[in-house]
Amino acid sequence: MSSTKREPVSSVRPVIHIIDDDDIVLWMFKELLQGTGAEIRTFDSARKFLEAYQPGSCECLICDLRMPEIGGLEVQQQLLDQGSHLPMILVSGYSEIPAAVEAIKKGAFDFLEKPVDGALLVAKVQSALARSRQLHAEHLARVTREARLALLTPKEREVAERVVAGKSSPKIAQDLNISVRTVENHRARLMEKLHVDSIAELVRFFL
Repeated sequence: MSSTKREPVSSVRPVIHIIDDDDIVLWMFKELLQGTGAEIRTFDSARKFLEAYQPGSCECLICDLRMPEIGGLEVQQQLLDQGSHLPMILVSGYSEIPAAVEAIKKGAFDFLEKPVDGALLVAKVQSALARSRQLHAEHLARVTREARLALLTPKEREVAERVVAGKSSPKIAQDLNISVRTVENHRARLMEKLHVDSIAELVRFFL
């Protein structure tokens, strides 16, 4: 049976989402960002973006703060409600200091005022894409860790926690009312399940 090989995250083409109700701004931003090598997806309304959006492993969003129906802050809140941490760069043609502060506090990547300097926009987008890669890698690491922990039996988990706390096998055996040999067997199995080769790696796994 053939299997599909997953493409490494580093080789995945980045995606830049742009939302603005001004077609000229959409065109201008797209032209400025062509050299990034990313796929650029433009939307003239936040509703269209929210309906089409599917999370990716390397992406960012450029979003106008003031738009009809749904503005940038509401887009941010809807993404947060969905559990998304898509790096978001908000832009506005107005002085929006309170809104910018609110957005940054909620995790927005940055805020830029129009007219946006092209070189600055490219630099911010590249930084946002790097942040997206980092967030995705951290997410995969958490998922992998949780999957490995789920393989442990309750007794193996108890042994692991005591090993990480610095207790010796005899002390663990006394705590759990089992033999030292049983403790050693549990430790060997749990280290195999967690894919760690030393006590130091086991301790780092639980940090």
